[in-house]
Amino acid sequence: MRARWAAVFLAVIVVGAWAQTPEEVINPKVAYNAWVSDMAHIIDEITESQLNALITELEQATGVEIAVVTIRRAHGRTPKDFATELLNRWGIGKKGQDNGILILLSVEDRRIEVETGYGLEGVLPDGKVGAILDAHVIPHFRAGDYSRGLLEGVRAIVETLQAQPLPSPRPGVPAAPSFPWVPVLALLIGGTAIGYGLWRRHRRPCSQCRQPMRLLTEEQDDAYLEDPQKLEEELGSVDYRIWRCDECQTLSVERVVRWFSGYENCPRCGHRTLFVKSYTLREPTYEREGLERIERRCRFPRCSYRRVTERRIPRRERPPIIIYGGGGLPRGGWPSSSGGWSVGRGFGGFGGGSFGGGSSGGGGAGRSW
Repeated sequence: MRARWAAVFLAVIVVGAWAQTPEEVINPKVAYNAWVSDMAHIIDEITESQLNALITELEQATGVEIAVVTIRRAHGRTPKDFATELLNRWGIGKKGQDNGILILLSVEDRRIEVETGYGLEGVLPDGKVGAILDAHVIPHFRAGDYSRGLLEGVRAIVETLQAQPLPSPRPGVPAAPSFPWVPVLALLIGGTAIGYGLWRRHRRPCSQCRQPMRLLTEEQDDAYLEDPQKLEEELGSVDYRIWRCDECQTLSVERVVRWFSGYENCPRCGHRTLFVKSYTLREPTYEREGLERIERRCRFPRCSYRRVTERRIPRRERPPIIIYGGGGLPRGGWPSSSGGWSVGRGFGGFGGGSFGGGSSGGGGAGRSW
């Protein structure tokens, strides 16, 4: 009997150790300026890099912020409540637009939740989110491939957002000011540059016979790429576009670097296959510096380059607190004995990390498998 109760007690301790609270989840924007926080350690490095690249491109084009979080188990709350609390705690999405999305995977709960900010509920209604999970995510989860399921789910969400115009800021929030004074000449120059870029992307004359060249598809151009180039495309660090002249068989190879892929040029082999990942070893506080470990490792099989360095993270600075002594107490301040306004250093930090300050009221959908 004692052995049985000891086993039960041990199981409770182990399960409790797996469980996590929103306060314990690492904010990826604060820790390493990324979008993925893999607390459950189930996402492979290549997929994590692809997720960060996809979300970065989306954020730059639309302003939408997506965070992908994995945990072992939600402690003291349902995964849905966990997701809502975490999105609001971090402030995912832009302030006033509330265009943030949190994708939370709780492994031991066998549950995925997609939490959407107020501003995206019309673009991503609950039914649409559920359909994406059913079609692109859950089949991979049932096969045990969490990385593939998360990647396909994010891709589907990104494609949905890119396929339709996003809503303006909510009523009462001022929109960005227009600038009618922009010179017409600047607009003409910008339009010309964009038009030329589009023409250059889809049309190109042959350097030999001046006949129009044909842009090969991704499947066709693999036959002309070397192994390092194929790997760069697979990692998402470089996009190779190959043009072929059907008249004189001339080939033209265009190398387009994807700057936010998480990869750099390897100093040993020269290929853009050097994966860079940073880990926060010690969080900075108001009294001491933090410590960050940066690992650089080349993923080209015939290159063994690897380098690990450490970087000090500056101490956190206390936010200024405005103090008013004229009878009222402003938010966050304390009365001054001498009257008037004064500024000091506070003793607390701001929540929300480096996300944009968005919020959610519980929109989105979830699925179990």
